[in-house]
Amino acid sequence: MHTRQTCVPVVAYISHWFPKASETFVFYEAEGLFLRGLPISVYSLYGWRGGNLSPHMRRSPIPVERLGLRALPRIAAALWRALRSDPQKSAAILRDIFFRPWRTLELRLENAWAGLCAFYLAESFRARGVEHIHAAWGNGPATAAWIVHRLTKIPFSISVHSGDVRPSDGALAEKLKSARFARANVSCNMPCLAALEPGTDKHHLIYNVCTLAAASPAEVRMLPPLRLLCVGRLLWLKGFQYAVEAVHLLRKRGLEAELTLVGSAGWADMSAGSCERKLKRMVRDLHLDKQVLFRGFVTHDNVGALMAASDMLLMPSIVLPGSGRSDSLPNVIMEASLHGLPVIATDVAGIGDVVRHGETGLLVPERDASALASAIERLARDREEALRMAANARDLVTAMFDPDVTLGSLTALFSRHAGTAGT
Repeated sequence: MHTRQTCVPVVAYISHWFPKASETFVFYEAEGLFLRGLPISVYSLYGWRGGNLSPHMRRSPIPVERLGLRALPRIAAALWRALRSDPQKSAAILRDIFFRPWRTLELRLENAWAGLCAFYLAESFRARGVEHIHAAWGNGPATAAWIVHRLTKIPFSISVHSGDVRPSDGALAEKLKSARFARANVSCNMPCLAALEPGTDKHHLIYNVCTLAAASPAEVRMLPPLRLLCVGRLLWLKGFQYAVEAVHLLRKRGLEAELTLVGSAGWADMSAGSCERKLKRMVRDLHLDKQVLFRGFVTHDNVGALMAASDMLLMPSIVLPGSGRSDSLPNVIMEASLHGLPVIATDVAGIGDVVRHGETGLLVPERDASALASAIERLARDREEALRMAANARDLVTAMFDPDVTLGSLTALFSRHAGTAGT
């Protein structure tokens, strides 16, 4: 049980799914706030998504209300009551949701559902005395928070991630203008916020909390065959194809390496499914069936054992042409650093916040398998240098992603900007 601190507001925390196996940073942030005494409840716009959850994520004490299709009668009833009590405002909100030129069809559907959910959430938040709303994402959850604010005047804030701002959904600038503050979890997103809402001091850089404690330090034996590790959803933007190609180049250079790919496409990731198939075909074509192992999804609490048994983590992220989509700052980099596992990555998005070339790891150009292979060779030939950089990375990550700093900053902002319905 948690004990409520004085002068902290009742907070509603909105996300898509909660918990979600691939969004451990959202889970540990919300749970951390709850365990530190913040009276917080999570509201999931969609239903239960329990696949691949770690035991800890399944048994968390944080209160959660999930909507999804089962909540449709409650949502419809709340919408009907809103239309009867204030038809002009409600109709204006519905027009704004359904006739806005959202950037993609997927975002149109997501934001339409979020806007409908907001009518039910507005009633629920009033009844529960919610004093502040926080959206964990800048798309659907932020739309729900924005609409609730328009219906109730309860203040809200937004956490934005790279996928929210590069590019935005078509309404993010308006949502930011109405929000009390916006939080970016990586430095490269701060200029994006400034471009969407210039001339304000209400944007804050607050890093995520660490999501995985090191059970034991990585062995980092650096003996052949080298044990290389990639962790993440099998998406093109992860750049894992360049890791596979690097293993092929290393073999041609006379250095044997084994690559373990941890992750899966996910049921909703059609492009990821294509990525996984093509990666496996690439492995077959390069005759790397014995050198590259596809482990599939591994629960969060079992990733540490893989890191402890590895020599280095590879994170060869890329920026997708056309869309500009990329990783933000993959949590797996911080998790590897806490295990003392050397990291080689590309200088994409916010990765350079943690991987500082020659100091806390090595950075290579994106889409350059040869440079990646050379960086692997460099660390393999100088274990002491690799361990020095890994130790520096552990110190940096421990300080930068300190839960007390992150959660304390969020709690202070919630308290400063809290209000009540109708004020």
